[in-house]
Amino acid sequence: MANVSGDATSNDTNKSSKIDEQQLSQPSFPNTRWMNITTDFSRNPGIFDDVFKKIKDLMPPTFEGAKLSVTKMLSSHFQVSHSMTLSNGSNSGYKFGANYLGTQLYSQSEVFPVILGDMDPNGNANAQIIHQWNDKIRTRLLAQVQSFKMAGYQLSMDYRTQFTTTTLTLANIDLMSNSGIAVLQHLTRVTKNLDIGAEFLYQASPMIPGKHIGITSFVTRYRGLDWFTAVKLSPAGVFNLGYFHQKVNSPLQLGVEFETSLAVKETSATFSYQYDLIKANTTFRGMVDTNGLVTAVIEKRLTPLPFTFMLSSSLNHAKAAYRFGIGLLIG
Repeated sequence: MANVSGDATSNDTNKSSKIDEQQLSQPSFPNTRWMNITTDFSRNPGIFDDVFKKIKDLMPPTFEGAKLSVTKMLSSHFQVSHSMTLSNGSNSGYKFGANYLGTQLYSQSEVFPVILGDMDPNGNANAQIIHQWNDKIRTRLLAQVQSFKMAGYQLSMDYRTQFTTTTLTLANIDLMSNSGIAVLQHLTRVTKNLDIGAEFLYQASPMIPGKHIGITSFVTRYRGLDWFTAVKLSPAGVFNLGYFHQKVNSPLQLGVEFETSLAVKETSATFSYQYDLIKANTTFRGMVDTNGLVTAVIEKRLTPLPFTFMLSSSLNHAKAAYRFGIGLLIG
């Protein structure tokens, strides 16, 4: 039957105009070029692991002792960093980092390939390579070295369509010892406000009873005007419930997460927040949970200088443990 109302034609026109408008806009990264984008991903739900990401990002990045970090841009694509931490923890000492951003631009905030790495004098190193092969396929490679020995690696691939994202992850695959982890995830947008997804994790190891195990998880997320709630459930007895709230143009973000595990009979709830004082160039982050842990971080940007001053505190009422930190970020 012919399209009398013309709705389908209008939708296709709007989709094409959005893509054309994006590609014709001025790139936000220097010395980059727009890549060919054939699909409108404005209604893509993202990846499975990011369902609770906004809630997790509200957690204060606490540290102990004194911290100094200096970042230097060597070019529009390459930067290095030097970090020094003085504390009683295992993270104390010097660390060198380097980041590279490529020239392929897929959105105003995404440029590929991305290469990240850091290392310390004790032979510990981390590396990550992220690349977008086309507008639908993205891969990530992570590797970790501890005490000059390979500790693990992980390879992931995301396949995106207009309404779905499928992710395949392989970690520490060793055919000689018949060990490794494989994870298959799928997240789809059912309606304008509702996302649902599923995850299947398979692990093989001689140390596991039966030498292999499979775990299935299900997730759902419902979005409101200025909030969303998410639920993750596993038949193994793990239950996660999260809620995020931020009004439009509000400097306050709130997050609540409830986690329970029937296998180990543990339950905890976490409340976190972030408040941005825009005129004062200051950000507050705080968190309190039912285990008696209270943490907070204050970041003060000393504009127009490229300095950021940080104060960190952590109080564990159950263990009567206190941790405090002071930091300065340059660059």
